[in-house]
Amino acid sequence: MTTLITTSKLGQIRGKPGDGVTQYLGIKYATLENRFADAQLIEERQGDILDATKDGPTTLTLPIGCDVELGHVQHTLPKKELPQSDLDCLNLNIAVPSDATPSSKLPVLFFIHGGGFFIGANSWPQYDTTRLAKLSIEKGLPMVIVTINYRLGAPGFLTSKELRDAGYKPNNGLRDQRVALEWVHKNIRDFGGDPENITAGGMSAGGVSVTYHLQSQTPLFKRAIVLSGTSLLIQPLPYEVHEENYKQAIAALGLADASAEDRVQALLEIPGQEIVTRLPHSVRYAPAIDSDIVIPGVTFSAVGSLESNALRGKEWCQELLIGDAEADASISEYLTPNMKDNSAKRFITALKESIGSHPDIIQRILDAYHISEDTPDDQAISSILTFFTDILFHAPTLNFARGWNGKAYVYYFNEGNPWDGPYKGRANHILDVIYFFQNLGDFLTPEQKQVSEAMVVDFFQFCHGSGPWPAITPGTVDTGFTARIYGPSQQGAIASVAPQAFGGQTLRRSVLFECSSVVAFDDLAKVYVAFQSR
Repeated sequence: MTTLITTSKLGQIRGKPGDGVTQYLGIKYATLENRFADAQLIEERQGDILDATKDGPTTLTLPIGCDVELGHVQHTLPKKELPQSDLDCLNLNIAVPSDATPSSKLPVLFFIHGGGFFIGANSWPQYDTTRLAKLSIEKGLPMVIVTINYRLGAPGFLTSKELRDAGYKPNNGLRDQRVALEWVHKNIRDFGGDPENITAGGMSAGGVSVTYHLQSQTPLFKRAIVLSGTSLLIQPLPYEVHEENYKQAIAALGLADASAEDRVQALLEIPGQEIVTRLPHSVRYAPAIDSDIVIPGVTFSAVGSLESNALRGKEWCQELLIGDAEADASISEYLTPNMKDNSAKRFITALKESIGSHPDIIQRILDAYHISEDTPDDQAISSILTFFTDILFHAPTLNFARGWNGKAYVYYFNEGNPWDGPYKGRANHILDVIYFFQNLGDFLTPEQKQVSEAMVVDFFQFCHGSGPWPAITPGTVDTGFTARIYGPSQQGAIASVAPQAFGGQTLRRSVLFECSSVVAFDDLAKVYVAFQSR
């Protein structure tokens, strides 16, 4: 059984129905001349019926990327065989209630997957939107849900003077996302969505992306949902750092002695999977400060200030929903298994390198996180990861929220991982989005399902324009603060509301906010970079 719709610009499109939901899969939103070229929006399409019943190709990425992500979740899902393409990868999936029509004007959730800007795909089984869309119907909050692919790794984020001189702009991954948003604005009405009521959401690097788009002067979406990741987590690099990054990539590909022209040509012609596998982990995939897509000066203090105009999106994005998981920094240890080696001494050295002029603050941090030079590795790394969760995830959550001029809603995800593994019982990174998309629902207890549904319903209410819990008082987290807390169901908690930012049921610590009156958050965040470089 299929569903056929007639669109205004793209001709007829055949979708895949099931459970009261129709999915339109693998629809190309842009074309590419080559893997580094600007994405060209598909304005119209003519000809035969477009078959949108199967997932499209993913972008160039590690073939084991899905296994890597689910490995951290500590549970598997049936694998899909998904082809990769460097040119035909810019596609999106849409899920809608089967009875939606162009006059339905349903709220749209535009979701950007995470993966550190080097792995991820909208077609991975954990991001299937069928259950999510079905639940929106069941709860009386019907939605149109869009998930996208965008360029990752080198095609998405590698830049250099050579590439820019050859006409290849930086930040392709972010630019792709903007083109996908433009496609949705132009076409989503045909699928039952309201182009004037789009919520952009994302988790980890997806949340990072949403906050980068808040630097735009051009209105892009009406609301924003940011899960466990902001631009303060994956900070942009200046061109000079990208230049060194590029040199490292060129050397790894054996092109160090080639001319600039030959190097660029080789980057366009080397088989894509060869680029993915030959570039070392030390090559960084982060946005570049180009003063166009990414502007300078978006610091902790800037996003935390009501007066700052660093986030130009505060002028056009009406509401913000933002939060973090209790053990978000778990992803750092997972991706760097030797991170715990000699960790206490390395951490103390990193503190001294970053904030050495404040020995009293260093000692306060060491005392608060129970770290000393002779702390055993297993104990030390647990405390260090707590510090990194606080500075890389929780501090950004509260700074973005208190600096927001409109309504900002804060949540804390405290639901413990239910599956066997090192993070069992902890709210580790990625678990929140797994609970949101519902695709591991068959492996949850009734109480865990309640946590999952409470979170989804709250987020859908937000997309529908209804405040799911009280917004915080702008400019502060000390008074007039409310946080929605999900879990831990293992302790009988499903969804509750806390009237304070720290302590008690929040499972969050205030020490870094207390220290920030002496040492800036931006300097405290440098400890992570110093620690990882040792």
